[in-house]
Amino acid sequence: MSAEEFLQIIAPDKETPTSFRMGTIPGTYTSGLPTVQFDGETVASTKRYPCFGSYTPKAGDRVLLARVGHGWVVMDKIRTV
Repeated sequence: MSAEEFLQIIAPDKETPTSFRMGTIPGTYTSGLPTVQFDGETVASTKRYPCFGSYTPKAGDRVLLARVGHGWVVMDKIRTV
């Protein structure tokens, strides 16, 4: 199952808020907490997002984020191969 299929299962319609989102670490990222360009948005966020300790962000990574409280946490890189 792909990450996109997983997200469609847990949030089948646009009116239901989702607990997960996908995005990309921008190519300009170099270190520290990353910004994220969320899928469906045209520019990266200005906010920096915390990450799980097992994930080290890299420019260009596709990532899965989970809603925690009123914000988002980068869970991990999504591997497609």
